[in-house]
Amino acid sequence: MVRYVALCFAEDENIADRTYWYRCPFAVAAGEKVFAPVGPHDRIQRAEVVRVCEKEQDVSFDVRFLKRVAAKCGAFRRSVGGTIVFETGGLAYDEKHFTRFGRVLFGTWEGAVGGVTPVAAQEECAALRTLLRTEGCALLTGRAAADAAADLLLLAGVGEADIRTRFQACGTERNTAYSAKSEQTARERLAAELGDEDVARLANLLR
Repeated sequence: MVRYVALCFAEDENIADRTYWYRCPFAVAAGEKVFAPVGPHDRIQRAEVVRVCEKEQDVSFDVRFLKRVAAKCGAFRRSVGGTIVFETGGLAYDEKHFTRFGRVLFGTWEGAVGGVTPVAAQEECAALRTLLRTEGCALLTGRAAADAAADLLLLAGVGEADIRTRFQACGTERNTAYSAKSEQTARERLAAELGDEDVARLANLLR
């Protein structure tokens, strides 16, 4: 069931005094926090739900042009083919923006399902090269899946502590040989294998 929600982006001083209408594919109540795309580049920001409507007639905007709420704040699990996998979305990479939902997942599920492209991650750099050739939602699977996901998050600008907290919540551990602890060290290590141009493209994958 599609709902229509009015959101306030109070953390962004440029738009804090405005209300924006969105489609919402899940149940939500006024006062809850969600992530939603904003602006011409659809960067993900955090917002508060200020109103919920079930009828499009109650919306003070043409619903054909409404964007879609990405997720509730705190969401990081998804079911794919009946198996739980994990999101790289919803982690802050600057003061007001968060990584995208539904672009890169990671987990142990292996199979085929519409709308999700499996990417075998037996080795980090090979998996990251494959990601650059995928469109839509990709799912990293295999022994290096968590390492490749961490690389992407570091390149996007997410802090090491936030990545560690997310992975602990997922019950996921990175390879003990994993060495990058910051965006800079991740860039330097991956540039030696992939080149600066591909690293720059990877850095924008989740933004």
